[in-house]
Amino acid sequence: MRRAFFLFGLLLSACSIPITVNLPDQTLNLPALLDTQGKVVYSKDGLSFNPPPLDVVRGIRVDGTLETSQSLNTTLVFFARIGNPADDTNCSPFINLYLCSPTSSDEQVGEASFTNSTRSPLVLTGDGLAEGFRQGRFWLGARVEGLPSAHLTLTFKNMRATVNVGF
Repeated sequence: MRRAFFLFGLLLSACSIPITVNLPDQTLNLPALLDTQGKVVYSKDGLSFNPPPLDVVRGIRVDGTLETSQSLNTTLVFFARIGNPADDTNCSPFINLYLCSPTSSDEQVGEASFTNSTRSPLVLTGDGLAEGFRQGRFWLGARVEGLPSAHLTLTFKNMRATVNVGF
């Protein structure tokens, strides 16, 4: 009986394979915004890449580093969406960005905390990211509060997606 459970566990673990894909760096230039008043800021251009052909994505984890053009003392909350903000009536164009009221299209996927620094590790996870990975395109945005009153650049660097694929 123990042997059967052991073989069953071994079989289940063999059914999931992690695949790692490097994602291109993405920059989000924010004009002098002190606060987005609860809205999520998205770049007009989504993050696009060529994913490997996958049948079943069981989960995804994107990790990397977030760098800012000036020192921050705040936490940024990140969201992902599959749909283009340009096609969403809950989003308004603002310079080279979109400001979107969060809806079911926007999934909170992570946070980056800064304590008088310009770099923070970043880990993003969620079902919306997995779907974006399958499609090869998604938008990454942030709800920002307490930012400096000057222009700010957020750079997502060395981003890697680790996808668990099951058969």
